[in-house]
Amino acid sequence: MGFFDKLFGGGKPAKPSAVAAAAEKGAVCAPVSGTVEVTSNVSDPMFAQEMMGKTVAIWPSDGNVFAPITGSITAAMPHALGIAGDDGVEVLIHVGIDTVTMKGDGFTVWVQGGAHVEAGEPLLTFDRAKVAKAGFQDIVMTIVTNSDDYPELEKVAEGSVAAGAKVMQTA
Repeated sequence: MGFFDKLFGGGKPAKPSAVAAAAEKGAVCAPVSGTVEVTSNVSDPMFAQEMMGKTVAIWPSDGNVFAPITGSITAAMPHALGIAGDDGVEVLIHVGIDTVTMKGDGFTVWVQGGAHVEAGEPLLTFDRAKVAKAGFQDIVMTIVTNSDDYPELEKVAEGSVAAGAKVMQTA
């Protein structure tokens, strides 16, 4: 960030430090701190009906998104990231409802496709005020896209959660 960016508030936000993650085998951690929402209450039917896989939805308390598992980045878009876990679990993190239309405005991605990440590592930062100003919800979905491979997968969190806390367990 240059002098004028600092002076006038432009440029990228600061990259957050990693968080401690409950990264035991079969665990999927919260990518954000916030409040867990009942998935069926999410306004987008694709997420509410878990059409892409078992989903945990969290209303974030800030705009920092961390890796919920250890694995390789399979997709890195400003509003969504895919991770293929080292243990086989495949996770999609989706920030907001219809935020794809923002075309990356207000989003800073800290990783690239193909990168290997550890659970708790920062993945992206988003500007919650910009998302709200654009008229969108900033709820963050964590989806196990290969849920059918894990019939015993269960959600284990409700209420307030910290980024890095276990929210789903496969075994």
